[in-house]
Amino acid sequence: MSEGLAEPLQIESWKKQPRLSLEESFRYGNTENILSWKKDLEARILVAVFLEELKKGGHYIPALKIFGEKEIQEQHYHLLMKEAEKADFSQKIRILYAVSRSMKFTKKCFDGKTYDVLEQECFSQIQKEIASQTQLTGNCGYTIAKEKVKVNLPVRVNWGGGWSDTPPYCNEHGGTVLNAAILLRGCEPIEVEIRKIPELHIELASTDTGAYGTAESAEEIQDCHNPYDPFALHKAAIIACGILPLEEKADLKKVLEKMGGGFYLSTCVKGVPKGSGLGTSSILAGACVKAFAEFLGENWDDSQIYDTVLNLEQIMSTGGGWQDQVGGLTPGIKFITSRPGIRQQLKVEKVEISEKTKQELQERFALIYTGQRRLARNLLREVVGNYIGGRKESLEALDEMQKVAALMKFALEKEDIDEFASLLNQHWEISKKLDAGSTNTCIDQIFSVCEDMIDGKFISGAGGGGFLQVILKKGVTQEMLHQRLRDVFQDSGVDVWSVEFV
Repeated sequence: MSEGLAEPLQIESWKKQPRLSLEESFRYGNTENILSWKKDLEARILVAVFLEELKKGGHYIPALKIFGEKEIQEQHYHLLMKEAEKADFSQKIRILYAVSRSMKFTKKCFDGKTYDVLEQECFSQIQKEIASQTQLTGNCGYTIAKEKVKVNLPVRVNWGGGWSDTPPYCNEHGGTVLNAAILLRGCEPIEVEIRKIPELHIELASTDTGAYGTAESAEEIQDCHNPYDPFALHKAAIIACGILPLEEKADLKKVLEKMGGGFYLSTCVKGVPKGSGLGTSSILAGACVKAFAEFLGENWDDSQIYDTVLNLEQIMSTGGGWQDQVGGLTPGIKFITSRPGIRQQLKVEKVEISEKTKQELQERFALIYTGQRRLARNLLREVVGNYIGGRKESLEALDEMQKVAALMKFALEKEDIDEFASLLNQHWEISKKLDAGSTNTCIDQIFSVCEDMIDGKFISGAGGGGFLQVILKKGVTQEMLHQRLRDVFQDSGVDVWSVEFV
């Protein structure tokens, strides 16, 4: 018999086997298992299509419609959480964010988790990823090198590219920022002091708020994730600098004994209103790191300090980018860029301008205080969430901001302050597309009142309050602007503050 043909006995045996019709076989089938298998297959297909849409960078809202009117069901949720566990960083945060949005809109709860719990997991994942890749400056074997150290730093004004320095955008696309260090009313507002004390504990103070406390154990310092704690920044700085570990057990007295004593750490922001938009929090963190380097006799370069501050902010759970600390720690006008990557390698380039151009910029640049504080606590989450969620307007705005920042640098180097002012206006319009809350009735009114006196306008920081920036028309003085604002706003607090570039 040829190979592949059945033997006669096998054929006979097969013929004697009982036969079932299609109808009979259907009756014997386990329909529950068939339906379950079918439902599972459909769910897996929908999840696969949804994930593919997220990978393409599309907005999460149309992507969620793949699941139908009721959006994500429990079976989809479990499949998506399994996919998130094995996904890379970029895909994982997008899965978590999209699922949290669906849960919020449909008011669903899975595994006892509400939408805000899953949203927190998304942003925690960003912070953990940045912290895990940011090298801690320190060796846990320090000795005190100086009895007392004091560090004073200026604040900064942001001109171009703001938000492009913020994770995860900068990690996925790189960032481009133009900013400048300034004295406010003739002084450097940021001050940090560290001094050695004989007691084996750590004393913490915030002299501008009047807060004072003492830490007798490592656990008290490690409790540093609450942004409403008046000493959250102090504690995070101690950990980020490597004096104490973030989570591992440690004996504070033994650590301090090895260092040669305890220490007093105080911070102060002098004469700057809360919510100013001048980068005070990150610059204060930078001053802490810089002070610890000198106090411990460590020769940390600028790159190490920038990295440590970025890690410090992740430890505090406040997030944030890298432009503020660079703005205050490095004097002058800076063009700062980074390439994509979890570990951000910053290239800080001083923008060289002639004394004549610097003088013109000094005379025409004015800072106006709005008299109000930015109140949007969740602004960072909103802007970053829109980016993660694939909002087209956010993606386009972030890309455009970087280009405008580069053009601003070019305008300054060409000594064209008028062009710089025009680009500042362009950036302002882009910023409003990224965050509608960057302006409000008060800000619009202030700009409107002085519209005939200025060539360029922008906000400080994220806007919505704090300070505004303007470039005056040639021939208009800051005193003239002050008088105009005074006539309209009287004693409301809206006024020009003196500024000096450093």
